Amino acid sequence: MELVDWIISQGGSLNDCVRVAQDASRGVHIQVKGDWPQPISKETKVLSTPIGATMSYFNAVGFQTPDATFSKHGVELPQAFIDAVAVEETSTFFLMGQFLRGSQGFWYTYLRTLPQPGELNTPLFFGEEDVDWIQGTGIPEAAVQRYQVWDERYEQCMAKLEEVGFEGIEEYTCVVEASRLAEDSGVSVLLPLIDLPNHRPLAKVEWRAGSSDIGMVVLEDVGPGHEISNNYGPRNNEQLLMNYGFCLPNNPTDYRIIKLGVKPDSHLSKAKTRQIEMFPEVANDKEDHYYIFNVFYPLLGPDTAMEHSIFSPALFNSLTIMHANERERKQIEITESAISIPAAYGNGHSKLAALSQISFELISHIMMLEATGQDRQLQPTNLKQTFAQIYRNGLLTLDKAALVIATWTLARAREHTRGESWEDIKTLLNEHMSQIPEGHFPAETLSRIRVRILERESLLKKNGELFRLGELFGLLPAEMQAASRECFNHVLAQAGQQVPSLQTDPQALFSLVLCLLVATGRSSHARPQLSSRLTRWVDFLVEQYPLSAVPSGTSETMGQLIQFVQSEQAQAWAVQDGVHWLSDDCGWLDSNWLAWAFTVAEAEMVLIPHEPLQVLATENPGLPKLGCLYVPQE
Repeated sequence: MELVDWIISQGGSLNDCVRVAQDASRGVHIQVKGDWPQPISKETKVLSTPIGATMSYFNAVGFQTPDATFSKHGVELPQAFIDAVAVEETSTFFLMGQFLRGSQGFWYTYLRTLPQPGELNTPLFFGEEDVDWIQGTGIPEAAVQRYQVWDERYEQCMAKLEEVGFEGIEEYTCVVEASRLAEDSGVSVLLPLIDLPNHRPLAKVEWRAGSSDIGMVVLEDVGPGHEISNNYGPRNNEQLLMNYGFCLPNNPTDYRIIKLGVKPDSHLSKAKTRQIEMFPEVANDKEDHYYIFNVFYPLLGPDTAMEHSIFSPALFNSLTIMHANERERKQIEITESAISIPAAYGNGHSKLAALSQISFELISHIMMLEATGQDRQLQPTNLKQTFAQIYRNGLLTLDKAALVIATWTLARAREHTRGESWEDIKTLLNEHMSQIPEGHFPAETLSRIRVRILERESLLKKNGELFRLGELFGLLPAEMQAASRECFNHVLAQAGQQVPSLQTDPQALFSLVLCLLVATGRSSHARPQLSSRLTRWVDFLVEQYPLSAVPSGTSETMGQLIQFVQSEQAQAWAVQDGVHWLSDDCGWLDSNWLAWAFTVAEAEMVLIPHEPLQVLATENPGLPKLGCLYVPQE
């Protein structure tokens, strides 16, 4: 291979144990020779590139050190241009200049091995039919934004070159994609030969720079005939496709970047501002770290919570703050590494609300991907379409597996009959997983979903903290439940005739039941018979939401209900319905307590997706929501 001969002539090396190979599936790659007598051992330097054969900004400026000289090799960019533009632009125009030198250029042999103009597979060079394969993903928008940035920078650079009278400027009209870039001290460096091996996530290799060369060293034993892969780092498929023009089926380090669209005056934005005030160095990190990981993602700490193993802590914590109620937001903890709502009694509401919002987003994204990909049953006709299909399929699998895990925690929160023993959890999990259509996931993915759920501790320790309307009566002792239901239904039937909207207003309905439960908890006659869970919850709500602080305004439905109760003296119906334990001062159907209950119901409700896994089995299932009231366990 000419590249190898050129590198060796410049002082580089290719270990005798390896060779350059090529086949249809892997293209050009490096492998251990098939007839090599034994596996090569770790710490073996398999190839090296001399410092003088690398190309970087240092060459563009002719940088020199006592040990090395970085030659310009015939491309002289004006110093005024170099001073006026960024390092990246200088490096790019230097690369373009070397490309334009053709066979006269020092790097000619190497540049011929890079994708040539017209052969580039990144989305910026997709044709109209190719773009159809990535509709519904974030790539078209990202590609347009990147192209606009490149185009703007290119025009600025060309204007500067024209201003300084650079000769041959008319030739700098092509864009040469440096598809394999290494980051070294913040300077992009092209590394001939070292950039030849294919990328494999988690490949155990290391680049080691010496005074005269950069070597690629394997950190694991590699057997005869096996490929030696490079490692670009834990890149997801979007990064690989956008930056290098390929992506990987079943990429273990795949993840989806989430954009939350946080408003400047939101609670989260204010908390971030406060964090920067407390820890100024945080401002240097420009990335939000909002990710949804695939279930095989390997770079997790051993103590990472189950939810955080799929939804990055930054994403999950931010969503808890965005969807927390006011009482939870008062407890926000700000440290240098995180902004979060601490684990405490009553704070599971924000976690369940965050999981619910994540589930809705996942369902929406799955539906969009499937809707925009429904015509993609055809086989890809080129590499661009092949990689786009791999990328889209990877997103769908990632989203669907994440949805199973997010809704698992919501399913636990809806479970009021089983305990929390290992057998109970396995039974509940089997029921949850049975909603997945047969064959929808590969067996390995199903197994990994189970592993994520069973082997990592959940952020929510207890089951049964979300209640539908009728389930709330189960918090009462068995002997009180029937009478309480009868009393509620009596009020509902009579009031519903005067206030028709009551039947379809979940907040108002929850307010009625909540008013009854709190009145029972405040009744000196009933309280000794109640569970500690119910009395602690009632006391907690009364403390957190003082009656005196309740806003005067309510919804039209609640206003009409309060008027009805007052005119009909509906409080008196409790005794005739068998609810004899309510005293006159306990607050049952009192207008102030009804308004209080309405405020509390709004704050403590969580809207969760109804039958969320239907998106795996049904085309366009919609996004029906189910209102639940949060009641913490002790």
